[in-house]
Amino acid sequence: MKLRGLLFAFLLTAGGSAYAQIHPDSTFSVLLNTSLSFTHANDPHINRWLEKYGYPAEPHVPTSLNFEVSAIPADSRLMYSLHISTITSVSNLTSYNFMAGLYAAAVKTKHFLLFAGASAGYHADIIELNGQLPPAYQKLAANYNTPLALRRSGLSLEPALRAFWYPLRLGNVQVGAFGGLGYDVDLNSQWRLGTYDNDHGRYDHFKKLNKPTDQQKVTEHGFSFSTGLSLRLNLR
Repeated sequence: MKLRGLLFAFLLTAGGSAYAQIHPDSTFSVLLNTSLSFTHANDPHINRWLEKYGYPAEPHVPTSLNFEVSAIPADSRLMYSLHISTITSVSNLTSYNFMAGLYAAAVKTKHFLLFAGASAGYHADIIELNGQLPPAYQKLAANYNTPLALRRSGLSLEPALRAFWYPLRLGNVQVGAFGGLGYDVDLNSQWRLGTYDNDHGRYDHFKKLNKPTDQQKVTEHGFSFSTGLSLRLNLR
């Protein structure tokens, strides 16, 4: 009887150990990141048009403010992210991106993470036309008696490398810095003329006008560098 009892206890212990080895780890990390990014953009057509009518051109290296939320399962080398960004360096241009990303870890330790992957999402720009206008635009502004604007929107892609370093730990919270190097591509979007209502600071009240159609489709692209602060919350 004693032998049978010992054998039964051994099987229970071995079975529990095997289950623990194959049972997935339920812990995960949440990363909260804020950063500034600097993008080498290129849209020569719209810049020539803006300069012709006395508007400031898009900056060659615009600065954007970014906020990102990411999740990293403990038993995985993947990172899932959502981030939103807006340009802060131009007075007459409003721009934002909303993107989702998937990255795989090349290095994953408690204090250092290195990922490679890509994000994709929606990109939109609005340029206020509150100065000189071409004759066709002036006629439309008089007919509608409202400010005109140029808007473009479409798909945005960014393959990138992301690095995180966490030198400080306070319980389940790690504090550190991160940097990223990517290549931003805004695909085949066209500036379109329209009217907008900005009475409450919201630029989503845009009504597209069918004419004139003097703006051409462009694919704006360039390298992007970002750097900022990161909080890593280790949850269970």
